[in-house]
Amino acid sequence: MRLDHAVTGNPQTASRSQQKSEIGLENELGNRMRNLERLAESIEAALGQESFSGKPHALDLASDLRMKIKASWTMFRLARLLSEPARESMLVKVWESVNDLEDVVASNFGVEMT
Repeated sequence: MRLDHAVTGNPQTASRSQQKSEIGLENELGNRMRNLERLAESIEAALGQESFSGKPHALDLASDLRMKIKASWTMFRLARLLSEPARESMLVKVWESVNDLEDVVASNFGVEMT
């Protein structure tokens, strides 16, 4: 997925429209990461209260998820400081990372992100 969109018309308007579009996608990405963060906290809290045979493995998965979310936040913050084209490239990597994390949550914890 590309984070920039082709916009026709006045170059100055196109630049503003592209910036608004990128800001919207960055906001969406930030919201998705916040949702993953909240979900990871909920999963860890629920696992901490339950007793079952696979608990250590489940807690390891939850801790791994939280560390990957934290790494994604770091990459996201770094990407926002970069200039083009490195910025777009890094944001695409973060986007793909968040997609992967949502897949991990769905497959390991039975929760699908919408």
